[in-house]
Amino acid sequence: MKAPAVLRAAARIFTASRRRPRSLGPSAGLLMLAAWLGFAPCAAALQVSPDEMLRPPTAAWFEHVLAADAEFSWRQVENAAAQAAVAASRQNRTEAMEGWLLVARWARLLDADQREVTGRWIAAINSARLGHRNMPTEYSPPPEALSALLSLEFVTAIISDPDFSSTFFYLLTPYDHLTEVLRILDRLYLHDPREFKRYAQLALATALVYDMPPPPDWPHGQVAEVLLSRQMPDPLAVYQFWIEADRAGATLHRLDRLSASELKFVVDTAAPLAELTWVQQRVEFDFASLPRAYDIVAYRQDRIEAGDYLWPGRSYALPAILAQGGICIDQGYFASHVGKARGVPTLLFRGAGLDGRHAWFGYLDEQQRWQMDVGRYAEQKLVSGLAFDPQTWGDVNDHELAFLAERFHRLPRFRQSRAWLYLAQEQLRIGDLSEAVASARKATGFEPRNVSAWDVRVLAERAAELSLVKRESTLRDAARALQRYPDLYARFMRDAILIMRERGQISAAEHEDRMLARKFTVDRSDLAIAQAAEMLNRTMIEDDASTQLRVFESALRQFGISAGMSAFDRLVRPFFEHALQQGRKQDAATILRLTARLIPIQVDTQFAAEMDALAKRL
Repeated sequence: MKAPAVLRAAARIFTASRRRPRSLGPSAGLLMLAAWLGFAPCAAALQVSPDEMLRPPTAAWFEHVLAADAEFSWRQVENAAAQAAVAASRQNRTEAMEGWLLVARWARLLDADQREVTGRWIAAINSARLGHRNMPTEYSPPPEALSALLSLEFVTAIISDPDFSSTFFYLLTPYDHLTEVLRILDRLYLHDPREFKRYAQLALATALVYDMPPPPDWPHGQVAEVLLSRQMPDPLAVYQFWIEADRAGATLHRLDRLSASELKFVVDTAAPLAELTWVQQRVEFDFASLPRAYDIVAYRQDRIEAGDYLWPGRSYALPAILAQGGICIDQGYFASHVGKARGVPTLLFRGAGLDGRHAWFGYLDEQQRWQMDVGRYAEQKLVSGLAFDPQTWGDVNDHELAFLAERFHRLPRFRQSRAWLYLAQEQLRIGDLSEAVASARKATGFEPRNVSAWDVRVLAERAAELSLVKRESTLRDAARALQRYPDLYARFMRDAILIMRERGQISAAEHEDRMLARKFTVDRSDLAIAQAAEMLNRTMIEDDASTQLRVFESALRQFGISAGMSAFDRLVRPFFEHALQQGRKQDAATILRLTARLIPIQVDTQFAAEMDALAKRL
């Protein structure tokens, strides 16, 4: 199966290995293998009794289904579990409903063809533009079910563990390379099943991060690849490293008490494990001193004055950075890896301020609260920073950071919301649209911060062809429920505005567009600029050159002063490039002249240097 051009790198055939179940004896082994691969032409019907349907799946039921002499296909398991889940939902037995839904999802997943799964993943990666040159150009999975990749012992363990399963399916995204995620999990489990049971969340975090290679600009692009390899270590070695560190007391957090959503910011290390060991031996790096790990790297003002933003040394090892000093990106890289070495989830942020770009870091503190501003300069008004999400290698969204800090995923009402979300997703999948809308409404009622539930509700209403007025109302309800999270509020309001356009309310939609941009001018100029950029992009497609310049000047006048470098990145440079591509040099010069007139640009800053670079291109 050829990957599209965006997945470009040196060609490599990726062939799935096949692991057989444990030895069960000649006759039993053949029966189990047939059932395992889904070939059970004479299989008996799989039943769930009415009493069993109202309770989560029991160990006895799993033993019956996965026994060595069982002949049930995965399709039968899926159908029986789905029927049980529906029966439980009618009695509002949420825990039972979720348990049966998880079994049904595992059965459907394990029965899925590896080629189809890989094809969907490639399509998702290309749609989100997450492909990069470190990824293979060709993937050749065999025409087998996903279950053929895995050991029976592993599948029995995970399918009967509702806590692991619920976390797995909630965290899983279309951008996770599922065959690799499962292969890594299976390997970690077989290495030591008892260890896996204790560190299941660490195992899941490792699998979600190490399923595909990181991009060439991770963790940042200001160091050459020859000095910092973007090849990640063996996932088993990483998993074992942190387990041993945790058991030796070298970690500040107890790793068996953190969730996979937090631990993925521990295992995403760019530094070799030997350098993390070096950090662990420096006892002064505890919770109290961790913020000082940023400033302990001496700031190299001489590099800034020389415009030398790329690391100039011969080694980018952590001891070398400490010895030689660096600029903000090196300080953030060093500090974030000091935290990871001590078992502390950390993020390396990069953001645009008034006069230039900056880097800082955040970490999960002793009280398990996120501190996001270590090394951040208040005077630069760095309202929002970007950080890599190591699960997808895209950027972590603002609301995801807020959700990490609030930790509401651990609350009972969120678990209920998640259960009804799973049911809504199942109903949407089979086309039971009215029930999907109702279940999604229940999910958002239990926990309004369950963004996936709002998304499913919107999709179900669209599929059910509800009126545009009703669909717009739901989007506005979502925006109100999530108004504490500006990026989510803006997303749902933008979709509501699109429906206004579809309804023919063009003038009102234009007014809402402008109001949405103004809403964030003071506190979130980055979102105001994003909204202005969307309006400008639409103008560049639909309108003539003079209208484009007028919209650009208006956006810059309203939002540019407070946004600074962000305005340059989102408005000035893209519009300048667009004008040059169309051969409009005079307009490109006008863009620079308007920018210099409307935004105060300090001399000897990164903003000034990049404006000069554009001017030289003219």
